[in-house]
Amino acid sequence: MKRFNILILLLSISLLTILTESCKKDESCPTINCNTGEVNEETCSCDCPDGFSGLNCETEDLCITQNINCQNGGLCIDGTCNCLPGFFGVNCEQLDMSQIQALLDGGITPKTLYDAGVNLEQLYGKMYKDGILFYLNTDDGTGMVAAPEDQSTGAEWGCYEINVPFLNNVPWNEGTPNGEGAEIGDGAINTDRILMENCMSSNGTDIAAKLCRDIGEEWFLPSIKELVLMNTNLYENGHGGFSAVFYWSSTELVYNDAGKFKAWVSDFNEEGFQHMIGRKINAHVRAARAF
Repeated sequence: MKRFNILILLLSISLLTILTESCKKDESCPTINCNTGEVNEETCSCDCPDGFSGLNCETEDLCITQNINCQNGGLCIDGTCNCLPGFFGVNCEQLDMSQIQALLDGGITPKTLYDAGVNLEQLYGKMYKDGILFYLNTDDGTGMVAAPEDQSTGAEWGCYEINVPFLNNVPWNEGTPNGEGAEIGDGAINTDRILMENCMSSNGTDIAAKLCRDIGEEWFLPSIKELVLMNTNLYENGHGGFSAVFYWSSTELVYNDAGKFKAWVSDFNEEGFQHMIGRKINAHVRAARAF
């Protein structure tokens, strides 16, 4: 009997402890309305789902809960996309084509505009990075611009009795020069190598490559394929103020072992047809730079 009484006493103590802890919990963590959230009984606070905040999860961020996706630099405020100038639409997905130049002037890149639906024909001829846009690599966003005007209307290529060291000789290939020194991206290094020789023209004046570099260290005499792009994407569409004449490229040609030193030009009067001519001949010069 005594043992039974002890057991009853222990059970009573356990029940009293449970009831006491429950009362304490109720007293320290009163009923909370967490709306869309859940009560955290350890901290007596609300755990809110994504897009909700506040003591009772009462504040909703519509930009998150409605999964708003503002494009082209737009900013979501209260569930609505505030678009940059030139863009419109629910998600700023549409572009005002009349604002292309203004967007470029404002720092929007050609690649961003291309991805937003602007085609290359609408981009070429626009001013960008102090020049006239004539090439865009749509994969990585790099490209080139031409100087706004000719650097000369009659300059020699120079180095007229020199096979320029480290400058690849690009031979005639059925009218289309190909290979190192002729390709897109070769103009800058071609120019560097030409200028390493400190060549002058036959009458002591500046040569084509130097005239290009003189307007800034990033400017260069374009390779023959870069020059053809200027012809195709600018001149043939009335951009850039080019003349229908020969323009020098930085692509070299040593005609044979006897030393007929020539260089490549693009004839803007014949849809960019390429010629190899003597380096003392006067031709127009138009610089390029990459971005």
